[in-house]
Amino acid sequence: MSRRADERRVTSAVREVVDPMEQAADLANVIHWAVGEPRVDRNRIGLWGTSFSGGLVVHVAARDPRVKALVSQVGWFGQSVADTPPKTLADSYRDATARARGEGGYPPPGARVIGSLRGAPLAEKFLLYSPIEDVARARGCAMLFIAAEHEELFDNRRHPRLAYDRATGPKRYVEIPGIAHYGIYGEAREQATRLAIEWFDQHLKPLE
Repeated sequence: MSRRADERRVTSAVREVVDPMEQAADLANVIHWAVGEPRVDRNRIGLWGTSFSGGLVVHVAARDPRVKALVSQVGWFGQSVADTPPKTLADSYRDATARARGEGGYPPPGARVIGSLRGAPLAEKFLLYSPIEDVARARGCAMLFIAAEHEELFDNRRHPRLAYDRATGPKRYVEIPGIAHYGIYGEAREQATRLAIEWFDQHLKPLE
């Protein structure tokens, strides 16, 4: 097999695999790159994440004090290992061992493991990822949490609302009435965008 053909095969094999640690590293690398730009103020970095990325921005902010403000829209914040059901934990460790030893592969492209959501999570990587436990670590970060009143993918009380309760810096919680999860991209898009811009203006703009 040629090198190019082999590269295509490997790339195809790992498509649509959800690895939160790799995604967090990508987001961190964007910050590292951006602060090297002459027009970027490294003392006023903001992050904006939606849905799964709504937790990623907290994970990154907890580890990078240059992030001074963030907006998390309809964010999912993971769970601690202690809160993981025993069977799920055992299955995750089993799969991790198999992959580490070359005895297990990756989910196929297009896999739908969680409802209709496209993409398959690597369960063992999620054992290392729990933004809900990281919120209080981002002490210098102003956090805006935007939730959907009729959230259908998770319980707001265990995700954005709990994250808000645990945040220690400037914070705000807004629940948009009448929308479900994907309404943030549709009928509530303009409202959510306006809230985010106002938040960043308040916490990132220099004093005049």
